[in-house]
Amino acid sequence: MRLRAVSRWLSAQLISVATHISPCERDEWAKAMSREVDEIPSEREALRWALGCVQVSCHERLKSMRLTIWWLVRWGMALWIALLAIDSLAYAGTTLTYKLQAWRAIPILGLLREHYHWNVPLLEVTPLWWPLLSLVAGVVFLLAIVLILRRSRVAFGVVVAPFAIILLQFAVRLSRPESGDLQNLAIAYQKSPFALIWPITGLAITILICLALWHDRRTPAPRYE
Repeated sequence: MRLRAVSRWLSAQLISVATHISPCERDEWAKAMSREVDEIPSEREALRWALGCVQVSCHERLKSMRLTIWWLVRWGMALWIALLAIDSLAYAGTTLTYKLQAWRAIPILGLLREHYHWNVPLLEVTPLWWPLLSLVAGVVFLLAIVLILRRSRVAFGVVVAPFAIILLQFAVRLSRPESGDLQNLAIAYQKSPFALIWPITGLAITILICLALWHDRRTPAPRYE
């Protein structure tokens, strides 16, 4: 008899936990769940039902949570996007500077020509709109930082658009033999298979940020009562 009472008490406590965890928009479901356990005659089945309710409540809570609600996550995303912005702006600045000094548009930039000897063939065949596109991507990334910190739902699109541009640029550069990027990757991989960990990790981090922002965009704003 005492075991049955303990089992019933434990079921009631689990239902209470599940009701507390459940998001506000699932109040009706939580109340129905609480009434349902009282109708189960078997203590074992009632306990199993209560455990299942806790599991479902946790799942629903995770689905309803916006990851950017935590300031550490937001600032981590913003820091990574800032690094992408710096990389895009640096590439645009380097390429545009070479183009301008090649056209004698800014004579003093001719002094910097020696800094481009390592990648002149690629710079020569790169159209002007390509670094301009990279410049736009960098500026959009800077805008994305502000939107992420403000927890705006528009941040997803503002991050994905320049990220797609970066991937396209990388694919084009790999397809051009004069860039030497493909050969450099092959040489680095031959020296150590772990050399590709950092670029793959960077790609994975950016994809995870996009997925997190996409999840936040689809998640309705929490309702407080």
